[in-house]
Amino acid sequence: RFDVLVNNAGVLFRDHLDSLDWEKIRLQFEINAMGPLRVTKALEKQLHSGSKVAIITSRMGSIADNGSGGYYGYRMSKAAVNAAGVSLARDLHPRGIAVALLHPGMVQTDMTSGKGNFTAEQSVSLLRARIEEMSLEKSGEFRHCNGETLPW
Repeated sequence: RFDVLVNNAGVLFRDHLDSLDWEKIRLQFEINAMGPLRVTKALEKQLHSGSKVAIITSRMGSIADNGSGGYYGYRMSKAAVNAAGVSLARDLHPRGIAVALLHPGMVQTDMTSGKGNFTAEQSVSLLRARIEEMSLEKSGEFRHCNGETLPW
């Protein structure tokens, strides 16, 4: 039995309209969108009333917050996992299982070339606080690791 399931899958291939690579876009969907859904489905029977499912997503999956364009595969795959997360929240609610979509912030990792507002340790600490706060009443929300509600 799992009390908390954290789905943390992510790959980013930088692309722009003039450099689309369909195979890389497909791979981002496989990992970023389908990965968390596959893991949650595989472990579904191990979840119980009071369990929490956290999906580490990205603000780049927000349609309303896309001010710079590009990154087609990454943005589309994260928007897709956000949609899956909301569906999971609806489907698991009757069983007493909460789901959250959590943006880790701009973290200083290889993916960001070491640039960012948070170290990995800071982001994890903030994400743990968001997971602790999860409830059925807030199930399906899209939040920044700092607690801010993010736009869809």
